[in-house]
Amino acid sequence: MTNIRRTAAFWITIAILAGLGLWQLIFVSPGFGTGLIGGAVGVSVARYIKQRKIKEMRAKGLNPYDERTYYIAGKASYAAMVSSILLAALVVLTGSAFGPEVTVNPYDLLGYCIAVMVLLYVIFYYHYNRIM
Repeated sequence: MTNIRRTAAFWITIAILAGLGLWQLIFVSPGFGTGLIGGAVGVSVARYIKQRKIKEMRAKGLNPYDERTYYIAGKASYAAMVSSILLAALVVLTGSAFGPEVTVNPYDLLGYCIAVMVLLYVIFYYHYNRIM
């Protein structure tokens, strides 16, 4: 995939996400719509910052995709995966212990699990980046 196609796919995805957020904001759920729009803006800003750092590294003559980056990303993803599996086991054990008293919408729970997984990955990535 070329850079132009990758950039186009990114912006189309962001536009769809923002459009769904606007639709949710107006017609269905203002909170969820605001979250979708905020997520689209946050991802766009994060990508802009990342692209700017990559351009700065290339201007200095450095390779932004060196072996250290892949090593740190691999360690962070492994740590996030193990942590999320342990967290999921804890949720299952808690749910089986308390039974039907704890009612959770499965879609909300899935969203929480994905959010925690991404948060764990980011935390581990910056932790390993700092210590290595």
